[in-house]
Amino acid sequence: MREFVVFQSLWAMLDAQGQSPLSLEQQLEQIAEAGFDGVTDHFWQKDEARKLSRVAHSLGLQIEGQLFPKTIDDLKPALDIASEFGCHHLTLQADIRPRALKEAITLIEGWQRLAEQVDFPVLLETHRYRLTSDLLFTLDILAEMPDLKLLADLSHYVVGREMPLPPGEDDQAHIETILRNSWGMHGRVASCEQVQVPITFAQHRPWVDVFMSWWRLGIADWLQRDQVSGSLSFTCELGPPPYAITDRHGRDITDRWQEALLMKDSIREVWRELHP
Repeated sequence: MREFVVFQSLWAMLDAQGQSPLSLEQQLEQIAEAGFDGVTDHFWQKDEARKLSRVAHSLGLQIEGQLFPKTIDDLKPALDIASEFGCHHLTLQADIRPRALKEAITLIEGWQRLAEQVDFPVLLETHRYRLTSDLLFTLDILAEMPDLKLLADLSHYVVGREMPLPPGEDDQAHIETILRNSWGMHGRVASCEQVQVPITFAQHRPWVDVFMSWWRLGIADWLQRDQVSGSLSFTCELGPPPYAITDRHGRDITDRWQEALLMKDSIREVWRELHP
């Protein structure tokens, strides 16, 4: 059986001051009541992971854990914690920026060897100011490691490379290569100049259409892979300022929670169309 799970980022629940008026329990209750399948949050400190796991699992929510390793050994304690408290998968924002392909591959191979010891996926996230910051460098890694499993956050490549609208043929081909190697996705719509634009504003509709088409391709490709069963994840990750655009008073210019609900419903509709 193949399933599609949609998570809400706890980071996206924060306001412009990096706070939430709701307790963790209240946030998770709101997320569960809204129909999300799980949450995304940091997952390497034991006390915080224990609390998140206890509350989330009591509400039937799964967990996408996040980690920011700088070395191979940084992954070890996080794997122990994730194994103890349970997670759908762990995503690595590799907080190192090697210029040499060989150095990057050495790190990734080390993480892969450690990941073989656990029974949940460990995915390398595409993200600015991380090992995967540059799209072409990431493609070079994939050429050497075609079985590498990614977590695709495509917004970083759009704004990082100032992709035109519509994206050029090379840009499209590059993004499709990333998607063919992705086993999860983070949902955020970027433009060539901004990493996160309000998806309900009419002027941003062309970019929303581009991202929806990419996410559709990612889901369709995943469904065509040789696997008996599995679970594909999609996280609504509409972050707080400075990701979110603000007015002169530093306030959000859109309701990110309502946009997350719209994104959740839209991407589930894509799944139902492709996997009725």
